[in-house]
Amino acid sequence: MKKTIKSQLAKSFGGNMELNKRALQMKNSLDEINGILGKGLKKKGNGK
Repeated sequence: MKKTIKSQLAKSFGGNMELNKRALQMKNSLDEINGILGKGLKKKGNGK
């Protein structure tokens, strides 16, 4: 019993680590896109 609980915890923890990495990567790419869009808007002179 104890071994299965530990392995389940390890699996769920590992899964959470992967999800956190993906979430961080997505956030970083979104920040980059927003930065590029922001620069483009400033160049066009929309005043935003």
